[in-house]
Amino acid sequence: MNERATRQLRGYSSWAERNIPGIGFIALGKKTFGSMLLAYFLLFPVLLLLNLQSFFDSIESMSLSVFLTLMDFDHNALYMRGDVIEHWIAALFLLGMPLLLWRLNRRRLQRIVLDGNEHEMSQWTLAWREFKKNRIAAAAMVIVILLYTIAFLCPFLAPFHPNAFQDGLVTKFKPPFSSVTVLHLRSDRFRTLGIESLRLETEYPSVVRDLVAVNRELADEGFGREWAVNAFRVEGADVKATVKDSLVSIPVAQMASADPEEFASTRTYLMGTDGYGRDILSRILYGSRVSLSLGFIAVLLSVSLGTFIGLLAGYFGRYADSILMRIVDVLLAFPALFLILIIISAFESIAVPRVILIVLVLGLTSWMGISRLVRGEVLSVKEREFVLAARTLGLGHARILSRHILPNILTPIIVNATLRIGGIILVEAALSFLNIGVQPPTASWGNIIFEGKDFLSHAWWISTLPGFAIVLVVVCFNLIGDGLRDAFDPMLNNERV
Repeated sequence: MNERATRQLRGYSSWAERNIPGIGFIALGKKTFGSMLLAYFLLFPVLLLLNLQSFFDSIESMSLSVFLTLMDFDHNALYMRGDVIEHWIAALFLLGMPLLLWRLNRRRLQRIVLDGNEHEMSQWTLAWREFKKNRIAAAAMVIVILLYTIAFLCPFLAPFHPNAFQDGLVTKFKPPFSSVTVLHLRSDRFRTLGIESLRLETEYPSVVRDLVAVNRELADEGFGREWAVNAFRVEGADVKATVKDSLVSIPVAQMASADPEEFASTRTYLMGTDGYGRDILSRILYGSRVSLSLGFIAVLLSVSLGTFIGLLAGYFGRYADSILMRIVDVLLAFPALFLILIIISAFESIAVPRVILIVLVLGLTSWMGISRLVRGEVLSVKEREFVLAARTLGLGHARILSRHILPNILTPIIVNATLRIGGIILVEAALSFLNIGVQPPTASWGNIIFEGKDFLSHAWWISTLPGFAIVLVVVCFNLIGDGLRDAFDPMLNNERV
């Protein structure tokens, strides 16, 4: 932002309007959008305050890991762990998203100051204005944004670790909104591996020691000093507790306090537990990372490949068009699910994480439809005057494709990609339900449903609740796709006028 714009912006708005996203929109009369943006912006500092220790532990772990990566890469196995990296991602997202919102808010106010009114109405601006008029599609987009936010921040939002068994004899098959009694101990129930037992030949032993310690804090499931019981009573110097059909005796001296009101509490499960005593809400939140990110990345891969093939076939035509489209026809002849099963079975023995394999398979088996769509759009655009003028000027094929043709066919590509995300999520859920998708203990919505399919008669919530999550996401993406299609359709825009 230049100095002139900064001076004008200071005179145009207050400090709060300039620096707190949402307040400026409220001042302009856009109260609904401004209120939602303000609430979304305030969500991040509130979560930061509630998880301040975990946030600083994540930043420390990431800093020490970067240092060791640069200086002593031999011990990367100590810090390149999925359960720790997810805390790094959550911390960066928690820190970066408010800065991004602040920057976008400042740019928005700068445009208003320099132009005196709204920014110039480009095709994208007009489409966005029409999209916002579709309240159902706009509400669906808000829900999707919140779901992706939850997926990034699930280490800070999930009440429990998704794979923690939590004394399964007491906690398994608990219905939604149920509680169990928990006894708090003075020390850990189980002995853990100490850093002193590690024999590391490193030039930075203190850094490695600090890193292992902070990673242990981040990966701690939080149940080492907790004991779930059905009931308990204090008898003299001991606490008598029932664990299912067994009676255990715990010395009061091992409790966190001598007062029962202090060493006993309740643990609540908002969505119940599964057959291992794992919290369903936590598993659904963590499962959203797999389902949402897998759907987005797979669609990005398929759309990129399909767009590239479609551009080549439509632009060059003749032999290129014939060969590429015949390949597409052959691939479309195979049933999609059958083709996916064959590829997964063929590459199952390769040492590749199953999630990455599924992303590649889903992305590489769903590009054929988008290639046909792009080919048809290119055939209608490449004979227009601006493309012929570019050829006359001697521009290269790559420049014509990237600068003149592709920008003019992005609308149907974006709409089609939005509609495809829901379908990809359903396919991933089906693969996980068939137990050939994301493998346990990694949580995904599909394998949570698979794990609960045998208990529907007495534990319906295990499969039903993640099923509702899948329905919600697929419906929202379909509504967004319909809204974008209507917003970009010039015929509908003319009818509205």
